Amino acid sequence: MTNLRYEFAKLRTDFFLGGIQDRYRAGKPIPPPGYVIWDCTRRCNLNCLHCGAVKEKYARELSTEQIKGFLDQFAAMKVGMFAVTGGEPLLRRDLAEVLFHAHKRGLKTGIATNGFLVDQGAAEWIKAARVYSVQVSLDGLETTHNRIRGNEQSYSQAVHAIELLNRLKVPLVSVATTVTRNNLPEIDELRQLLPRLGVRLWRLAVVMPIGRAHESNLCPDMDQLIWLLEYVKQCDSSELHIYFGENLTFLGEWERKVRNRPVFCPIGFTACCIGVDGNVRGCPEQPDTVENREGSLLDTPFQEIWHKGFGRYRNRKILDTDPKCADCKSRGDCFGGCWVMRTEGQHCIYEMIPEASLP
Repeated sequence: MTNLRYEFAKLRTDFFLGGIQDRYRAGKPIPPPGYVIWDCTRRCNLNCLHCGAVKEKYARELSTEQIKGFLDQFAAMKVGMFAVTGGEPLLRRDLAEVLFHAHKRGLKTGIATNGFLVDQGAAEWIKAARVYSVQVSLDGLETTHNRIRGNEQSYSQAVHAIELLNRLKVPLVSVATTVTRNNLPEIDELRQLLPRLGVRLWRLAVVMPIGRAHESNLCPDMDQLIWLLEYVKQCDSSELHIYFGENLTFLGEWERKVRNRPVFCPIGFTACCIGVDGNVRGCPEQPDTVENREGSLLDTPFQEIWHKGFGRYRNRKILDTDPKCADCKSRGDCFGGCWVMRTEGQHCIYEMIPEASLP
């Protein structure tokens, strides 16, 4: 049966991406990003097995006044959303001040947190600052989550954070789960738990080959990935929407069964990341290396970086220079995949699951 909702969304997506490419080639201004992610710190109170934030250390972080100045630039450009990640964002003592300022400037805001530091006081200022969304990480049931996070209280603290935020009616409290071989057997029990906690959106993402997960044996194998995709297809519901993460942008034969709209790597089209020290790159999962940097906000206005940078993403030359992409019948659906997964050759569903080929 044709997924008409998906097909209409695909037409809109193709038109949007083509328009960005045409504007970039013509040297015209690019529409403002839908969201800017601030990688605010690499400090963390936990020690997760799959953590990608350990890949760089920084001698200093942006000051409160610096990030507030950048927020003024985002607001002037009419950026859609300002989201904060890390490390653990709540380790920044100025986070409340920053997010109050963002709301004052008219920006929609969000936080991605492990939940450990969300006590009553933190939950109350999050609500008072009109933070729209809080994403709490939950990677399994209690024993598994605690083992993954390296702390025996991490599960209870995360669950408590979800309950506190929902009690205060923060608009969107979601859960993010990084799927690995270790927690896959508990996915169904976790799904049954979430509605009881008041969660209505669950983000599933296969572990990325970065940080502590680099060269690990954490990534699900082919049979496990097939099981996971079939599971999402069967269990996505109005009670609990399962969003399958953008690090697998195209799912072959499962694409229109699992999703109601196309997913593409948003770098340079709808999103970018502000690094710990002000360098701008594509996303928080990318290594903060010279080749991934588009410029520094300490030297160049954000508007200039956004309009003039991100060329390798916007021109999509990878679809021609990568021989497998060049000859692939799904290149117009996949868009080249996730740039971070590509670094380890895990961006192609046909490489991960040969059976995923569409008829």
